[in-house]
Amino acid sequence: MLRISLLNFFYYWVVSMINAFLPLLFRFKGLSPAQIGIVLSVGPIVAIFSQPFWGVMSDKKQSVKNVILFLLVATLITGLAVFFSPTMSLLMLMMMIFHFFMSPIQPLLDSLSTVFSKEKGVSYGSIRVWGSIGFAVASFVLGNIIGLIGIQYLWIIYSLIIIGVLCIAFRLTDPVIERKPLTTKGFQQAFRNARFLFFLIAILFIAIPHRMNDSMLAIYLQSLGASEGKIGLAWTFSALSEAPVVAFMYLLMKKIPLLVLLGIAGVFYTGRWFLYGLLTDPMMIIYSQALHSVTFAIFMVSALQYIATIIPAEMLATGQTAYYATFNGVATIIGSAAGGYLMDLYGGGFIYKMGAISAFIGTLLFIILYAKDKGVQKQLQHT
Repeated sequence: MLRISLLNFFYYWVVSMINAFLPLLFRFKGLSPAQIGIVLSVGPIVAIFSQPFWGVMSDKKQSVKNVILFLLVATLITGLAVFFSPTMSLLMLMMMIFHFFMSPIQPLLDSLSTVFSKEKGVSYGSIRVWGSIGFAVASFVLGNIIGLIGIQYLWIIYSLIIIGVLCIAFRLTDPVIERKPLTTKGFQQAFRNARFLFFLIAILFIAIPHRMNDSMLAIYLQSLGASEGKIGLAWTFSALSEAPVVAFMYLLMKKIPLLVLLGIAGVFYTGRWFLYGLLTDPMMIIYSQALHSVTFAIFMVSALQYIATIIPAEMLATGQTAYYATFNGVATIIGSAAGGYLMDLYGGGFIYKMGAISAFIGTLLFIILYAKDKGVQKQLQHT
């Protein structure tokens, strides 16, 4: 229990570093926001395919631990190659290879955490929350360290943290995880579900500005005069605000329909991005990162739960993979590339206002889906 919690805590230091500070390193190297957007968008293309691939590999090997250890070593090596890539083309290639190994670690770690929670008779959230805490602590600590030593030495911090995570992972036991395999037939059946497809389109409109913010927030804050320490503080606010709402969602989902919760999250997302587009004081944007609690926290839990209600149990893994491919893959590709390009042309405030429009469209789609569901329920009651 302690080891798996520590693994979550320190692995999310790596996630924090990649999300919050890698764009700053690219800016330090002289890349424009448009170039940074392109570089950050190539990885998720590979991630769409690498996550199912390594999931199948862990099933075949019957060892999630060993696969995670291999991926961590590969992530360490390829990450260093990213830091020292001298040209744009080589950087893009290394980002693709890096994400091929790094992107599957988080879902595999979630699977391992789920098994440990069942073995110990505790909730999954009691383990996963340490990842959120780790992300929050890392964002604050690393921001201040980088502010002191310089972003050019990020590779040293990265190496030390990955090595520490490896040491913790070596000490874990390796329970057998039984998962239903992802199959071509399963994907075909899931995507014949019109309701599910409509849901994924709504997800995409909400996710594009969310992933754009992940890629561009640090650059935007830096352009407004924020230091590395303050940029780290922005991610600390978002991570800390997430945990209590995730815990409270269990009660909310009992009283409020899932699509209504998704609509509420969409309304808050729309307001959040419009606010970012108006604000020019970096500290006000940093404080506004606490809105992560009523946007992403509500959105993520409700979306995953809704998938479980519209997808048959035997295809649940397929449905969830499609959700992650949409949210973490397609949306990141569009959000990073388009966000960087438009920021170059029109500035950071403009891309957040466009993000508000995208979130508003997604919200309307959730409302339409809810109205359709209510209509179907009324028809069933009258028959």
